[in-house]
Order: sequence, then C-alpha cells, then structure tokens
Amino acid sequence: MGEYAKQITKRIRHVGLKEGFCLICGIYGKLSQDHVPPSSCVTIQRVEQRLVTEMLGPEAKKFAGIKARNGSSFRTICEECNNKLGRCDGVVSEAYKKLTKHALSYYRSIDSFGVLASAPINPIVYARSLIGHMLAATSDQECLRAPEHSEYYDPLKRFVLGDDSALDETHDIYYWYYPKNIHISAKSVIVRNRGHQTTVSVLSFFPVAFMVTLKGQGIYPAQAVKLSFSDKSLIINLSSTNLPFVDFPFVPLSGDQFYMLYDAQAIVSYPTGR
Repeated sequence: MGEYAKQITKRIRHVGLKEGFCLICGIYGKLSQDHVPPSSCVTIQRVEQRLVTEMLGPEAKKFAGIKARNGSSFRTICEECNNKLGRCDGVVSEAYKKLTKHALSYYRSIDSFGVLASAPINPIVYARSLIGHMLAATSDQECLRAPEHSEYYDPLKRFVLGDDSALDETHDIYYWYYPKNIHISAKSVIVRNRGHQTTVSVLSFFPVAFMVTLKGQGIYPAQAVKLSFSDKSLIINLSSTNLPFVDFPFVPLSGDQFYMLYDAQAIVSYPTGR
C-alpha cells in the first residue's frame, strides 16, 4: 500500500493557524509565514516536515511528513517581526555561501582549501537572525496563548527585537560544522550529561549547527566553537572529527545522559526532490 500505509506526522496538528500571538513580540494579530532555514540561505525546493521524535528508532519509516513546495516554513510570528529577521538574513546567507564553497572545495580535494573554513560576519546580526528563526520554528499552538514571563525566552526575544546586550548575562551561543542536507530546529531541549543538566535550543542546516544555551551551563559536542559578539568571523572545522555528534542533542546516549523535550517543538525537514 506504500505511502497510504503510513501514519501522517503529528506535525499536521501544529500548522494552519492564521491569527495569534507573535512568538517574538507577543502582539496578537495576523501571523506571517517564516521560512526556516531562511530562504536566502538554502535552495528553495520541495520538502517534508516531521517531528524529530518520529525520525528516531525502528518506527521512523511509518510516518509520512507534511509536504511543502517551497521549503520549510512556520506561521508563528507577525509580519513586522518577520521583516526584521529578513533584514538580518543576508549576513547569514553571505557567510554560508562562503563556507559552503570552502566545504565543497575541501571535499573535492582542492589543495588550496584547508580543513578550517571561515567567513566574515557581523556576529550580533548573525545571531539575531538565527535566534529569531529558532523562536519561530515551533508549533503554531503556542500562538494561542498570550506570552508569559520566561527567564529563558524573554532575553532571547529582547535580543531579536534590538537589545544588543540582552544576552550578556543570560545565554551563551555555540556553533559547529553541520554536513547534512536535513534541517533541524528544536526550540527547547533539556539535556543531562555527567550529572549536569541544562536547556539548549538548536537550529541546524548546512553548513552550520547553531545552539543557544544558558550562560555558563553549556553542554555541547567537542567540536563546538563558542560565539563571541566581538568575533569577526565564523570558523568551522570541516574534518570528520566527532561526526556522530553533529545532530546534537539528538545523539547516542550512555551512562546518565538523557534529553527531554516537547515533541511539537522539535522539527526536522528534508528535501524530497519530488
């Protein structure tokens, strides 16, 4: 029976809302469609969306994703906030084009390209874009409720809305090479490792995985680089070192390690080619 024998992804329950509270500014009104990853950073093509939890384990092939003709998108923020992100997306796009060119040349064994790839950025604008899209990439059911105070999310929202110093005392940012053509967004995941527990948010699409976590409490893969707002460039290591952990936090677990999440907040999208 092929595709008809599959169960449709639970993601279908978390799309379709037209009006609600913007997940960045909190104002109630018409919701705007936000592409995640930003449309300027990827090739716009047919994709499917599923929940990350539906991609794990032996049951994965039983789920059919939501199909989209023009890339992965989320209707969870207002048009004004969407436009603010759009004005920042060019910084991400230019950096990723340069990193992509370097990565492709490296794997084609062109000797002039080394294992370290770098691209100049404005780190504040870069982070503002990706954090904004990270906040937007979730269930539209979150838009049904007026925003409540959150020590984790409030500084992130203020930063996206223009407060350059909002994260100085609250959050750290890490990034690493992400060599896959699937896109992962996870708004909030509680991670435990060696007795330490913290909350992380990730947005991963080729060629960089981007992660936000609480200040001084980071749990991250060994190849991760901490982003400082004084940095002039992104620098990623293109080697195969630690490749099993590029999908962090969705990685093999051992000992006391675990992660917890609300499944509707963790979404994977992937090209279908049809």
